[in-house]
Amino acid sequence: MTAAWQDDTRCSYTVDEFAALPEDNSMRFELLYGRMVASPRPLMPHMVVIGELYVQLRPQLPDGMLAVTEIDLDLRLTPPVVRIPDLVILDAGAVRKPGIVKAEDVLLAVEVLSPSYVRTDMKIKPLLYADAGIPNLWVVDLRPPVTMTVHRLVNGNYEQSQRAEHTVLVHDPCKLRIDVHSLLPAMFR
Repeated sequence: MTAAWQDDTRCSYTVDEFAALPEDNSMRFELLYGRMVASPRPLMPHMVVIGELYVQLRPQLPDGMLAVTEIDLDLRLTPPVVRIPDLVILDAGAVRKPGIVKAEDVLLAVEVLSPSYVRTDMKIKPLLYADAGIPNLWVVDLRPPVTMTVHRLVNGNYEQSQRAEHTVLVHDPCKLRIDVHSLLPAMFR
């Protein structure tokens, strides 16, 4: 990935102004403390893992929960922050609400580590998600061996509950079983 682009032509955006901007399929834009920043789309292995995780999650979700990849997520912070988690599980009622998905509708956020953004994915995003009150966070690390770390929000901070390279079993936000080893096919290892 190349370095992130930042809009220096404008001081600050609100979430509504950000949501009203035209789509740009060449870059992914996020809002960080009112400043618009962009980074290139993830590389192929990253996208494969997101797809494989979605395929595993979808049939396990109960009615009322929905898995969605790469959505704009208003963290409801001040100054405004809109991030794009790799995958979220949310209350299905959130899709009927107008505008950008709100943090309070997210039950789980998932980040797949990007080689160029390890610090952002492991340090900055978890702090922002915790500040927004997102109750569960998973971090998938593609560096061999592929691992998944499960975090639960406790008293405003994430606590690691497990880390695995084969199978993850969780009960929150619902009962889920993830075959971590199969998330990244051998051709990408």
